[in-house]
Amino acid sequence: MLKKSLFIYSGIIVIILFTALSGCGVSSRSRQNNMSQWERDYRRDYNNRLSYNERRINELKESRHRDRIYVIETRNNNMKRKLDSFKGNSRNEWDSFKREFNRDMRQVEKSIKSFSKNNNWNKNNSNKNKKKR
Repeated sequence: MLKKSLFIYSGIIVIILFTALSGCGVSSRSRQNNMSQWERDYRRDYNNRLSYNERRINELKESRHRDRIYVIETRNNNMKRKLDSFKGNSRNEWDSFKREFNRDMRQVEKSIKSFSKNNNWNKNNSNKNKKKR
């Protein structure tokens, strides 16, 4: 009789543990889905920004300073590869990655903007000089 009740209690404990642990798995999966969503949003947003940079860089390739454009293009392409290859396992890893990536993105965008501004100024001045002649 004692063995039979011990067996029943053991079965009940196993069922309770199984139920509790399977519930933990559901919450863990839902957290992963949430993390996947913000990860997808981040990647989508920054891929759009990188594509926009690429279009701007292609417009600037016609300038006389192709070597500077090549450097900016290489940095932009490296950032694309970095974003595509990053596999963060935790929110802390992603936060660290995002801080560094955002800083690098601002630098690339600043370089493009600065070059565009200087290049337009140079084009305008060269056009003025041609008109004076």
